[in-house]
Amino acid sequence: MSSKTNRQDRSDHLAYWLCQLGGWSAFGLLQLSFELTVNSARPGLWVAVSRALLTAASGVLGSHLLYLQMRWRQTLQKPWSKLIVHLGLMILVMAAILEAIECVHHLLMHESAHPALSNLPVLLINWGNWTILLVAWTGLYLAIHEVRDHRRREVRALRAEMIAQQAQLRGLRAQLNPHFFFNCLNSVREMIEEDPRRAQLMVTQLSQLLRYSLQSDEVELVSLAEEILAVEDYLALETTRFEERLRVSWKIAPEARSGRLPPMILQTLVENAVKHGIARRSEGGEIGIVAQVEGEELQVEVINSGNLSEERSAAGLGLRNATERLNLLYGARARLVLEGTSDGRVRALVTVPLRAEVLA
Repeated sequence: MSSKTNRQDRSDHLAYWLCQLGGWSAFGLLQLSFELTVNSARPGLWVAVSRALLTAASGVLGSHLLYLQMRWRQTLQKPWSKLIVHLGLMILVMAAILEAIECVHHLLMHESAHPALSNLPVLLINWGNWTILLVAWTGLYLAIHEVRDHRRREVRALRAEMIAQQAQLRGLRAQLNPHFFFNCLNSVREMIEEDPRRAQLMVTQLSQLLRYSLQSDEVELVSLAEEILAVEDYLALETTRFEERLRVSWKIAPEARSGRLPPMILQTLVENAVKHGIARRSEGGEIGIVAQVEGEELQVEVINSGNLSEERSAAGLGLRNATERLNLLYGARARLVLEGTSDGRVRALVTVPLRAEVLA
């Protein structure tokens, strides 16, 4: 972070000096053009060039001294009422100093008859001109400073929000794994007394799921094909417990398998369908898993036997977790919908962008 900050500081410093030298040089050239074409006194070329060079150098010097004073006295941190007074006094003093330098230049160039040396109104006009120039420079500097400062605050706010989102996402993952494996361990515990050999097989399948979960914790997205393999292990566990009461059908479009989505999302939908749509029915039911690509979106749906009102009221940690993870990763570009179908079943649909980058 410090090296990045140093690079930014160097870039800001270079931009400042490019603007200073470029702006005041342009003003010096404008004055040179005025001296040679418009000024009725028509000074010699050397005098006109020296005046233009002095104006440009004085502008750089005066504005840079203002800049240093603002930095040293931390003027920009003052309230606006004090800021205006402080800057006004600084500008008036600096304009007087620059006009004095210009008068010294006239004497050195043997221009003793120059109006500014003998005519008080001309002297005051010149002082006023310097004041106007420095006010314009200060206003431009303050505007640029405010814009850059606003952008930096926005960047810091975005970084803080991203860090908070990442921390929240890690917390949601930490919630999800104990929730999921607690349910699986309950299934294994029930089977130990009934069929120890099947219980051993379930432990093997559970270990595969654990391996997948640990690996998926290290990435934001996985392919649908990887997610399907994990869901197959989960359904094998539940089929051992429910036997013929659990029937599963798959309809996965080939182009959907390479689509990417947050890990454990499909498993969460299937687990919710088993828990609320199958386990509560003595006759069991069927779970249909469908995945397809629609335009630029990947759509994954899980349809199960059951009642929507019961599932909506019983929806707990799993679906809330899935919804929050989608919001954190995609914002409004992803959604999870739980709804009833026309044939009296329950449908959970997840839609994610097919190729969009995640937010976190």
